[in-house]
Amino acid sequence: MGGEKPTGAHRDRSALAELSAPPGLCASCRHLELVGSKRSVFVLCGRAADDPRFLRYPPLPVAACAGYEPEETQ
Repeated sequence: MGGEKPTGAHRDRSALAELSAPPGLCASCRHLELVGSKRSVFVLCGRAADDPRFLRYPPLPVAACAGYEPEETQ
């Protein structure tokens, strides 16, 4: 990425290193989306779009989550 932070919502997990707090369960959840600006990266919960029980931007680190589903590995 050449030192530039990605902008907009994406699933590139390399941006996890830019977070100021460890993401906890979100790091390996299939619903993880990362939202970036030039100065910051935020964890966006993809489940929040369809289910009001989930916070759009959960406080980190997430230690327990009813919506957690591990990311599928290939």
